[in-house]
Amino acid sequence: MHEEPLKHPRAYCLRVQERERAVARVREWAVAAVGVALLGASMVMVAPPAGATATPLPAPAPAPVAGPAPVPAANSVDGFGSAAATTAAPAPSAPVVAIAPTAAGGGYWLASATGEVEAAGDAVTHGSLAGAPLVSPIVSMAADRATGGYWLLGGDGGIFSFGAPFFGSTGAMHLVAPVVGMAATPDGGGYWLVAGDGGIFTFGDAHFWGSTGAMQLNSPIVGMASTPDGGGYWLVAADGGIFTFGDAHFWGSTGAMTLDAPVVAMAATPDGGGYWLVAADGGIFTFGDALYQGSDGGKGGPLVVGIAAGSGGYWLAHGELSASDEGSVLRLQQLLASLGYLPLTWTPPGQQAGTPLDAELATVTPPSAGVFAWSWADPPPSLAALWQPGVATEMVTGAVMAFEAQSGLPMDGVASPALWAALIAAARHPATGTNTVGYTYALATKALPETLTVWHDAAIVDQAPANTGISVSPTPDGTWPVYSRLQSQIMTGINPDGSPYADPVQWVAYFNGGDAVHYIARGSYGYPQSLGCVEVSYQTGETVWPYLTYGSLVTVSG
Repeated sequence: MHEEPLKHPRAYCLRVQERERAVARVREWAVAAVGVALLGASMVMVAPPAGATATPLPAPAPAPVAGPAPVPAANSVDGFGSAAATTAAPAPSAPVVAIAPTAAGGGYWLASATGEVEAAGDAVTHGSLAGAPLVSPIVSMAADRATGGYWLLGGDGGIFSFGAPFFGSTGAMHLVAPVVGMAATPDGGGYWLVAGDGGIFTFGDAHFWGSTGAMQLNSPIVGMASTPDGGGYWLVAADGGIFTFGDAHFWGSTGAMTLDAPVVAMAATPDGGGYWLVAADGGIFTFGDALYQGSDGGKGGPLVVGIAAGSGGYWLAHGELSASDEGSVLRLQQLLASLGYLPLTWTPPGQQAGTPLDAELATVTPPSAGVFAWSWADPPPSLAALWQPGVATEMVTGAVMAFEAQSGLPMDGVASPALWAALIAAARHPATGTNTVGYTYALATKALPETLTVWHDAAIVDQAPANTGISVSPTPDGTWPVYSRLQSQIMTGINPDGSPYADPVQWVAYFNGGDAVHYIARGSYGYPQSLGCVEVSYQTGETVWPYLTYGSLVTVSG
C-alpha cells in the first residue's frame, strides 16, 4: 500500500479547509452505434415499363427499436460471440465463484462457493464437493486440458481433483495472504496457485517464473492466466494492473485508469497474443488480439465473478450479489464487519459465530438481520460511543477509508457506487478484501497532563505524554480518520506572532485538515504547545506511526 502524499501545502498545523476531490470515471469501451435512416411515410415511385401502370412501392418499415438489455440472473452465465450459442449450465444452489472453459472451447464448468459443479456445452461433470465439509470456501477452478477433468481451489490453497491428477496444495501451509486463483499447465501436468499478494506456488510440471510476493502493490492480485506453451503467466490486480512473467507479453492494462468497478478476472486468447479483463459490473477491457464481442456493463443485476474464453467468444459468470444490495448503512456495516474493517464481528441469523466457512459465505448473502458483537473485550468508552447500528458515524467513514486504501480506490470515505461494487466484490471473494492491517484507535486527552493512547486490535500499543494546541490555536474536540501519512516533512508557515517557521517533523499522520499526530523536538511533553497538532516524542511517534494506518480513528477530547 503506497503512502499518499499531502493534497495541499501545509502552512502550519492550523485547520484548513477539507480537501476537494474530483473522481474521474472511466467507462468501458463501447461499440459504435449504427444509425438507421428512415424514409418517412411518403411513397417511393419507380418508372413503369411502356404501357404499364405505375405501382407505388411502400416505404421500408422502420427498424424495430431495441428494448433494454435483459438483466442477468443470479448464478448465471452470459455468452458473447460464438459462445452465446452454448446452452447455459444449470444454476448451482450456492453462489457461483468461478468458471473454466473446456480445452476445445465448446463449453465450460461453473463452481460454487460450496464446491458444486455444473457443466455446459461439451463440458462433462466428473464430480463435485456438494455436501462435503470445507475449511475454506472454493474461490477458483481450472480445467485439465489432457483429461477433460478439473481442479477446485479453496481459499486456503486446498486442491480438490475431479478427473484430474492431484499434484499438491498449500492447504497445510501458513500463508501470508489467502490464495485467490489458479492456472493449469497446457499438458495438464501441473498447476500454479496465486495468492492475494501475488505469491506463486507451483506444483507438478508448473515452472516458477516469478511473482509479486515481495512487491508493494497498489491493489491485491485477483487472478492469473497461463501462456499457451506454459512458459509464463500473467497476474491481474483489482485495479486492472498486469504483471508479466516468463514469456508472457505485456499487452496493456487498466492500472492507470479510475474504474467504475474493480477488475475480478482475466482470460488469455488461445495464441497468447492478448487478453480480456472483466470488471465486477460486467465491463470488458481488451488488449492485444483479444476481440471485444460485448459485455454486461450497464445491465445491472448480479456482479460478474469470472470470465472464460471459448472458441470465438467468451462467457461471463455472475454470482449472487448485485449493486442493488447497496445503499443501506446497516448493510455497509455488515459487510465491513465481515471483512474485518470494524472492531466488531457480525453473525448472520441462523449461523454460529466463529465457523470459518459460514463467516465467509455470510458475506455473499444480504440478510437484514443478524448479530453484531464487539471483538474488543473492553473498548474505550469514546470508541464505543461511535458505534450505532444503522447510523453512519465516523467509525463507518474510517472503515470505508481503510477499505478504499487497501483496495486501491480513491480514498474519500464516501460510499459511492464504485465503493459498493468493490465492497460487494470483496464480500463475494473475501480472500482479496479482508482487512490485513488490523484495527487501530487513538485518543488524545487535553486534561493535564495531556496524553495520547493508541490501541491496536484491543491492546494498548503506547500511552505517553502529548501536546495539543495552544489557546490561540486550540486542537478541537472530535473524531476523525487518518487520511495522509508521511515519515517526515518540513512544516512551514507563520506563527501567531507573525514570524515564519520551518520545522522538521517525523512520523506524521494527518487526521483533521492540517492537524496531525507527529513527532517534533520539544523540551517536554504533556501540555499545550502546538498550533493544533498532537505532538509526541520521537520514541512514541516511531512506535505508534506504523499502527496509524489510513482510516484509523483519532479522537481528541477535552
